[in-house]
Amino acid sequence: PIKEILLSAASNDINTQNCVEGSDLGERSFCGINSYNIGRPMVQMVHFVWTYLRVAEQLNVTPGDRSCAIDFVVPTGAMGNITGGYIAKKMGVPIGALCAGVNINDITHRVFQSGEFHKKKIQKTLSDAINIEVPYNFERLLFYLTGEDHSLVKACMTTMDTTKKLTLDLALLELLQRDFRSARITDDKMILALRSAYEEHNYVSDPHTAVALAAAEILGYSFDNEKRNPVAILATASPCKFCDVVSGAIGEDGWNEIIFPDSAKDLDNRAEFEPFHYIYREGVTIEEMQSEWKENMLEIIQNNF
Repeated sequence: PIKEILLSAASNDINTQNCVEGSDLGERSFCGINSYNIGRPMVQMVHFVWTYLRVAEQLNVTPGDRSCAIDFVVPTGAMGNITGGYIAKKMGVPIGALCAGVNINDITHRVFQSGEFHKKKIQKTLSDAINIEVPYNFERLLFYLTGEDHSLVKACMTTMDTTKKLTLDLALLELLQRDFRSARITDDKMILALRSAYEEHNYVSDPHTAVALAAAEILGYSFDNEKRNPVAILATASPCKFCDVVSGAIGEDGWNEIIFPDSAKDLDNRAEFEPFHYIYREGVTIEEMQSEWKENMLEIIQNNF
């Protein structure tokens, strides 16, 4: 039941707490790791620090040199990743613009461009992990943008909850646009970006990263544009998770050559192991069950791989 509730919360972009109120789970302690959990953007913040240091190293820039800020383009759905970047920037990392690449479920783009944080019905896309109706991390961005004015943020989010619309005033929109940019990417543009990256740079991305690649181009980032800050584009997943989309973009030959070589085919052709069922036994602790699971998994790996 807990798993079902957490999946419901993640797929419908609602607060997990709302799921357990009035249920017999209300007194239990449990946690999900989607980005409604502050732990998620806090961990993702490290990605920005690490990436900044690597780019600074490549450019021979002294880390912390504010005369050479680095922009980021991020595939964006619930805004957890870009919130992590904003926290890193507020902590002192020399980050310039934080750019959101979004698909046609574009509430983030609309609020960045015009201040309209208005809920709309989800549309199906090929980058479905960033199909988001209401990015729950926008509330966290508002908290920092308003100077940590929790009363104002609460009023804003109450308006959003009751009317499904929040329109930022001009002053708040200007604050938002100091740090954030965005681009809206259709499936066709995403496919083109994925194919171009493969043909021109022998790099295969997943569909969500391809949204960011397309967004970077629209926002004016290119190898020969020295007017822009250096830019890093964050990738989100392995392309091997998205066979239909990736092979459709780069062709079956490209998929077989780069993503699914003979060694992977050999593994895929092996018989699947029967699942282990770990049933609670009286007197056995969680630690003992975990140790048993670990030993079984190690035995499978040692004997078969």
